[in-house]
Amino acid sequence: MSYEIVNNKRSKSVVRVTGNTATTIQLSQLSASADETITGASIAHVMSQSDGAWKVYRADSAVEANLVLDLTGAGNVDWPLSQYDITIANNSTSNLHITNSGTGGTLILSVSKTSTYSPALTGM
Repeated sequence: MSYEIVNNKRSKSVVRVTGNTATTIQLSQLSASADETITGASIAHVMSQSDGAWKVYRADSAVEANLVLDLTGAGNVDWPLSQYDITIANNSTSNLHITNSGTGGTLILSVSKTSTYSPALTGM
């Protein structure tokens, strides 16, 4: 289970997952600071390569999860969904559970976030 998350406050997060894995990304892991509370996350851009199948679920495991993205047999993928004003927002308030059935590969997800802040922005 190898992954990294790059968070930007009041902006997107980028999740990179590699190898044969079953990884859960908690919404709280997408927070860039203590004053940012993540309440939802939608997949805005997908890039992948694998000798197996990447699958993205919304929940803590594939057993209880809602499958939102299945890249079985997709080959190399580069889907800039937000360029077309769409995101994969099914169950956006649930955690991301990511699996890969292959021995190698990389999945990169750019995730747009819904957040609250403390203190909240005022006067805008």
